Amino acid sequence: MNNFIKIVKRYENISRLGTKIINNRDLVRRSRPEELSEEIKKQEERIDEFSMEIKKANEEWEKNPYSKNWKNFFESSIKNS
Repeated sequence: MNNFIKIVKRYENISRLGTKIINNRDLVRRSRPEELSEEIKKQEERIDEFSMEIKKANEEWEKNPYSKNWKNFFESSIKNS
């Protein structure tokens, strides 16, 4: 169960990062010309981090024995409660 919680938390983090990227888009649009290059660089770094975190989360999900068979996951989590 702990692995599943860890995976869910990782995806929650990805969601927060995606929201930052979306919200930062408006900041980039309103940046002064002399700040634009730096804001674009920061945005690209966030996007790279977002992509990397998605890859890590997907790899972790694939390693999880319950990712292939949800029925077993829910049955075992009910038994362990």
